[in-house]
Amino acid sequence: MSKAQLQTVAPGIYAWIGAGGDSNAGAIETRDGLVVIDTQQNRALGEKFRDSLKASIASPIQTVVNTHFHLDHIAGNVAFSGVCIVAHDRTRDLLERELGPIPPQGVEVADIPAKIRMFFGTNFESLVPDGERQWFIDRVGASNPLAIVGPTKTFTDRLVFEMPADTLHLEYWGPAHCDGDLVIYLKKAGVVFMGDLFFHGRFPWFGDCDLNGWIVALDRVLKLDLKTVVPGHGIPATLKEVGQFRNLLVAVRDACDRAIKSGWSEDAAARDIELADYAGMQRYKEWMPFNIRAAYRYLRD
Repeated sequence: MSKAQLQTVAPGIYAWIGAGGDSNAGAIETRDGLVVIDTQQNRALGEKFRDSLKASIASPIQTVVNTHFHLDHIAGNVAFSGVCIVAHDRTRDLLERELGPIPPQGVEVADIPAKIRMFFGTNFESLVPDGERQWFIDRVGASNPLAIVGPTKTFTDRLVFEMPADTLHLEYWGPAHCDGDLVIYLKKAGVVFMGDLFFHGRFPWFGDCDLNGWIVALDRVLKLDLKTVVPGHGIPATLKEVGQFRNLLVAVRDACDRAIKSGWSEDAAARDIELADYAGMQRYKEWMPFNIRAAYRYLRD
């Protein structure tokens, strides 16, 4: 997809699909206004998303929900000034670990290592050696400070919003892709927004994931009665594609488990493990060795 665009996935439910596999967002009409899900990776993209919502949907923007703490999904919060921003407790904690308490007007982040950790996980420096970081530095925009606005309301387990004919559920099922991931679904409409619990058509980033927790979360989603699944990256899909993505995670886990049991070092695993069935996916080449390191450490520890 050459440019970001708003799609209607069900009556009153919209997905904003990022250009070229960039992060997605969404919006859901409730009795009190729009609940917006994620806000893009910088102010400019957040403003473009916001303006598209205002031009296309009559409902006012009531609430923003952040699915997790990675900046490619929440650095556009600054475009939604004055709106309540909801996230899980751990999302707030992980942001404040990097930035300290975030004032209501937000804080500007120019430090490259901090930006990378908030894009790719708190263990980035230990996963990616100094000489192999340029791709990631370019990705986060080394010369561009980001204005970060944090959550104004957090919760521990679940939160609901009433809709005219449905209920919007926000649920935390434990650490998975990162800690603080939310599963956002509407039972009657059969729609779920998964954030980066699901990458469609792109090899995922493992970072500081809880790999078993991630697979368990996908298993739970697969038991829901769903028609449409909105991923964190890629076009909307069905449970069939979620199952295929779950199998990808299991394939990585099993390959690392075999390597550990065979006495391979982490360096050997990162160098030599290949998953031919997935090698043609976007980001496989750039991310595979570091994902193997993350999975290897997770299983070894």
